Amino acid sequence: MKVKKLIPFIAVIMMTNLVLPLVAGAESLDALNEKEAKAEETGKTVSQDINEALNDVNEKYAEIEKLKVDISKTEETIKESENQIAATETSIAKRKEAVGNRMKDVQLNGGGERTWQVLLDAESITDFFHKAYAMNVLQNAEREKIDGLSKDKERLAELQETVKSKQTELETNEAKLQSEASVMDEQIAALKEQLANNEQVLSQITSEKQVEKNRIADVAAKAKAEEEAKQRAIESSQESASSSSSSSQNSSNSTEQTVPSQPEAPNTGNTGENSGGGETPSTGGNVLYVQSTAYSWREGNGFITATGIDLRNQSNVIAVDPSVIPLGSIVEIEGYGVAIAGDTGGAIKGNIVDVHFDTVQQCINWGRKYNLKAVIR
Repeated sequence: MKVKKLIPFIAVIMMTNLVLPLVAGAESLDALNEKEAKAEETGKTVSQDINEALNDVNEKYAEIEKLKVDISKTEETIKESENQIAATETSIAKRKEAVGNRMKDVQLNGGGERTWQVLLDAESITDFFHKAYAMNVLQNAEREKIDGLSKDKERLAELQETVKSKQTELETNEAKLQSEASVMDEQIAALKEQLANNEQVLSQITSEKQVEKNRIADVAAKAKAEEEAKQRAIESSQESASSSSSSSQNSSNSTEQTVPSQPEAPNTGNTGENSGGGETPSTGGNVLYVQSTAYSWREGNGFITATGIDLRNQSNVIAVDPSVIPLGSIVEIEGYGVAIAGDTGGAIKGNIVDVHFDTVQQCINWGRKYNLKAVIR
């Protein structure tokens, strides 16, 4: 009869050993789920920040391109002004020579007296007026030469001032270009660091969750085996209860001896290495030429990339062949802008990239492009 009294006690022990490890494991897994939810929320915020940073970088890129155009125009203006200066200096030299020769002629030949003599030698009034008109035209031409010489000198001074102003403007624009390029490099470096940190956190949590799930499964398997063993012991005890009291006592002692001790919880330490949180590969400005297609998450291809980027929040992403462009790289695609190499694809092999757009129409407009310049930063 003692065996029957032991049955409830054994059942309580069995249920305690089964439930307690699972509750403890569930609490630990809940904590990890909470951490993962927070990390995903942080990742969403970081993705938005990255997208804004990429937009800023692309705006800076556009400003730099505009500055390059302005600098090119300024250089053309300076070159044109220098050519005009050279032409004006030649014209001034010729006018000086002509005026000098005229003055010498007047001094040597008495130009004033000869003029009056010509008028006095007129044969008629008509001839007098004709000669007077001709002499007036000649004198006006001389005055125009002198006036033109003065204007050319003024023009020369203006051109020299224009060249000086344009050179100053060119130097200012070049300094601004260098400053903007420096800011862009700093933004890209910060962006790469944010991306690497976020991937490392998510990868670490995923690894810890897998370890915890394995631990819970192991505990559950051991608890099940223990329950089966205890059930077999109870059935054996019940079968021997109909025997003699001495035999029942021996059977009861045997049953108590077969109750296994509570299993030890497996080691919950994270023994896995972080598989996704290494440093983003450093490329430092490599240039290659690629063929490009386009895709959008709205086409039904899924919105989470191979590196965990949510394309609904961060659109500036390209799919690459990791053997050509390492995942996590910042890549500047001609005509598209600056984006993250954050995805892969079965058809993306070699020097082919698939640029992401938020809408299908943008993909259609992009089509397929060839020989695009790609700068890996």
